[in-house]
Amino acid sequence: MKLVKYFIAASFAATLFSSCSEERLIENPVDQFPIDQAITKESDMRSVLNGIYDQYSTSQGFGADILAFGDLISDNVFITSTNTDVAYRNTGFLNWSSDISDFAMLDELYDGIILSNLVINNNSLEETPNVINYKGEARIARALGYYYAVSYYSPNPTSGVNQEYGVPLNLGVYDPRIKLPRASVAEVYDQIVTDLTTALSTMTVESGQDKGYLSKMAARILLSRVYLTRGAAGDYQKSIDLADEAINMANPNVGVFDFVGTDPDPLADNAGSYYNYFASPDKALSANQKETVWEINMDQNPSENPGVNNALSSFYANNGSKKRFLFTDSFFKSFPTTDFRQKLFNAVGTPNEGAGVPRGVWTRKYVVGVTVGGSNAPHTQNVKVLRMSEAYLNKIEALFKLGRLPEALTQLNAFAASRKGSTYTAATLANILTERRKEFFGEGQRFFDLKRNNLGFTRSTNCYSIVCSVEPNSKLFVIPMPLREMNVNPNMEQYPDWR
Repeated sequence: MKLVKYFIAASFAATLFSSCSEERLIENPVDQFPIDQAITKESDMRSVLNGIYDQYSTSQGFGADILAFGDLISDNVFITSTNTDVAYRNTGFLNWSSDISDFAMLDELYDGIILSNLVINNNSLEETPNVINYKGEARIARALGYYYAVSYYSPNPTSGVNQEYGVPLNLGVYDPRIKLPRASVAEVYDQIVTDLTTALSTMTVESGQDKGYLSKMAARILLSRVYLTRGAAGDYQKSIDLADEAINMANPNVGVFDFVGTDPDPLADNAGSYYNYFASPDKALSANQKETVWEINMDQNPSENPGVNNALSSFYANNGSKKRFLFTDSFFKSFPTTDFRQKLFNAVGTPNEGAGVPRGVWTRKYVVGVTVGGSNAPHTQNVKVLRMSEAYLNKIEALFKLGRLPEALTQLNAFAASRKGSTYTAATLANILTERRKEFFGEGQRFFDLKRNNLGFTRSTNCYSIVCSVEPNSKLFVIPMPLREMNVNPNMEQYPDWR
């Protein structure tokens, strides 16, 4: 059962799910009981962890919105002018307020955080290896929730403005009477770093086989990005060190992590093919691959996951039921035809598809009608949230920020060449972010790349809004706190630009 929840002030009851071992993401609802009595044995702790994934996997969470907004609030995506459905139009037109918006992810993030607290703060169970690893997993989940909350609802930590406007830090036992104020941006990032470093130092199991788990590798990749974003003294070197650790752990023959291949034949029946990793209709070739660090399992617990109608594929795919997210023709043409990633665009369609001047281009990264176990089913592909390739690109950007330009250029060109893409003559921030944009288009990272570097953007074509250019530190880079939260929490302060 889904509940209407306020992330600080409203009543909360945990919906828990049964599971066992590697099948824990196959979730079946059971009865609810008081949250303070939720964990009396290890299997209860495992079930609460399942609940975290349930909260994060919805269409308001990582199942759709959190990643979609990362492209819509940028120069990556525009919404086709031929679709009159209202979904995402406020965001796509960069036109929202504190009381009228598409944003509902804060509830999902804080529900996941509250459930994480329940695991982390449990003192009733013996600290067995399972319990230690479960608590580490919960710390990664909490850090993930706070990272995305502070990234969307607070200013960038290196912007130098309004740094007192972080997000509330709820770390204790859930109490609906507590109405928390905002913490500072620095305090939130400190907590994220503490959770991720603690998880890395305490967890003894590297990863399960199912990439629906948050693993130690997820902690490495996320922490590398966090250091790259926070930008405090020593952070860029720490980002490099974590990226190197992830890179050095990759192995094509053993373990569960490696870098996706770039098979020159985009239709090759090969699990290592870059094209198949995203665009194969066979889930065996796209799901649970070594490149993936963490993904949302779209065919587990269908009552809570977005499903076909509200998943990202519904909006990105040219056969999606609500198709509307298009990439600009100029971005599509920035890829040479040799680049494997160019094959993940679909520039062919009926005259009405991709409407706009110039016409937009669909992506094949999200597929509707995925086959599971050899049989056809109305599934969509798993949603990839964290990938191994980010380790290389985090490292390249951190090298640039440390002034190590020759190293940055060498590695930037090596990465581009691995995709048979265009190489570069200089390691500039613009070139590095261009390569990130080419690698992660449609995966929700463009907003964070721009914001992290205090950059604005311009929609030079296909702009159907009165806002076509966004300056650095614009209020559009900070989502307003929801009006309902302002109404129920007297300690909450609205971000100044949204008052």
